Amino acid sequence: MPTESAFHRRIFLFLTRAFQKQGLEVTGQCGLLSETEMRSWVSEKKPCAIFEMNRVKDEIPILHRLNILHISWVVDMEGRDESHIKGSDITYTFDPTWVVNFKTGGFTAWMPPGTCMETFFPGKEHENKEIEFCFMGHIPKPWSESELSRPLIGKNKTTDFGALLKEYSHFIEVDTYREKNHESCVQIINDMLERLIGHPLEIARDMCYDLLIRTKRMSNRTELLDFALGKSESIAIFGSPNWLEWSKYERFYRKFIDNDAEMNFIHQRSRINLHDGVGFHFRAIDCMASGGLLFWYNDNDGDRYNTYQWKNPLNKYYAPEGLHSFFQKQFNYFEFKWLDFDDVYEKAKQLNYWGSKAQLDTLETIKAHHTWECRAQSIIKDIDAL
Repeated sequence: MPTESAFHRRIFLFLTRAFQKQGLEVTGQCGLLSETEMRSWVSEKKPCAIFEMNRVKDEIPILHRLNILHISWVVDMEGRDESHIKGSDITYTFDPTWVVNFKTGGFTAWMPPGTCMETFFPGKEHENKEIEFCFMGHIPKPWSESELSRPLIGKNKTTDFGALLKEYSHFIEVDTYREKNHESCVQIINDMLERLIGHPLEIARDMCYDLLIRTKRMSNRTELLDFALGKSESIAIFGSPNWLEWSKYERFYRKFIDNDAEMNFIHQRSRINLHDGVGFHFRAIDCMASGGLLFWYNDNDGDRYNTYQWKNPLNKYYAPEGLHSFFQKQFNYFEFKWLDFDDVYEKAKQLNYWGSKAQLDTLETIKAHHTWECRAQSIIKDIDAL
């Protein structure tokens, strides 16, 4: 796993147990190895395959020389564009829309997260929900003056990150991200910067990440909570302490949770569990396995001005996979778009989800197809098919 974070430790343990149940010996750690460390580890352990989250094989070239099968699960683009995602023998994507834009040179497929039903499961029935809206997740800090004033120096003109951010924010407000991938957004950023300083200039990866990822996360999550605020003050936010720096939402912040049992309990004590971003997310499937009702803000289908039909690189229309590929919306989970929050919220309020056919059907589908053991079996099948 990429880091020693609580999140990565959890996923590492779940996947380790899942592969062990398939009869495999598993060794690993949280924190990526350097090339020197990787050489020593391969020499000692003699693995048949290496599985890493986010890092691709071309980013650790020694694996090419050692001729080791490499599997990458790209969950975070980390400021990279599609051209950087290549080299691995198997590449899985977290976002189903990324598959058609990656040219990895190997097998590429969408792999959504799994869940552990021994960890996330319905407890005793809770008739009286303590929380109307619950949100679990991180938010970046608001922009600081030092971040906004980062200089972008041209030959004859100088601007700063704040000016570029203003231009790009206007773009995503009007045009959204539809029909755009990371590479095309990078080109849009470069074109904007060229207009500001008068000639091409490549910006640093941290600024690129801020524009591509941080802006979207800030926008989506504040917008999601604003929907909830229009209906109730009974809101609980669990996540990083960064929420305390957002004056509009700080009063709803509870704490950071690093306890699976507590997450399981909170999903059940909340009438509606809010979710944004990639629909089939780690926290989404964990919530559904807990018996909680998931309420997803789907901003991936159209924008505020037009209905969008997805196209693949061959210019043919297609429907990206997602939660809807396995679960029925407005039954197993609820999803809304920016125009229909009120209607979908009223329908969700009328549903007595706990103990319903919808909840039981959701749990049966997860057990059959979406545990971490299911993901491990699928990975092994893909390896065998190479």
